[in-house]
Amino acid sequence: MDDGINGVEEFKTLLDTKGLGNKAMLWVALFCDYDSLYRHFTESERARMISSSIFNDYDWKGLKNKKIALAIDKYKALQFDPLDAQLNVFNEKINQYTEFLKTVNISEDNAADMQKVMIGIDKMLSTRQKLLDAIERRGDRTKISGDAELSYLEKIQSITTK
Repeated sequence: MDDGINGVEEFKTLLDTKGLGNKAMLWVALFCDYDSLYRHFTESERARMISSSIFNDYDWKGLKNKKIALAIDKYKALQFDPLDAQLNVFNEKINQYTEFLKTVNISEDNAADMQKVMIGIDKMLSTRQKLLDAIERRGDRTKISGDAELSYLEKIQSITTK
């Protein structure tokens, strides 16, 4: 099981904590990873969906655990990529626009304002596509160098995606 994950203090602490262990580490990976199956959910909904999948409890209180919070911070720091971070922000803002549009009834009084909103959404989608293109051009990040096998977290993620 030690594919280097125990070399990260925050992960080792989490793995060694009774009642948390492997499931909590999987939860952290699925919550944080840019390539997670749950990446399209907002953070709060992502936490609920992953909690349900792993712990059969939508309201699992993992985010309130200090050891999990430290592991999340470390995971995010280790995988930080500015392009992915920007894409996440654009996705969140597009979701906000979508929620806003659901609540607004279009009338003669607000039609011009709604047109401005739609132009804003179009510009955001265009910029988002440019980010996606840049990420695609960056290439596949599955292998850094050498002939190393998948890490522990990558193995867990590949198991959950099958």
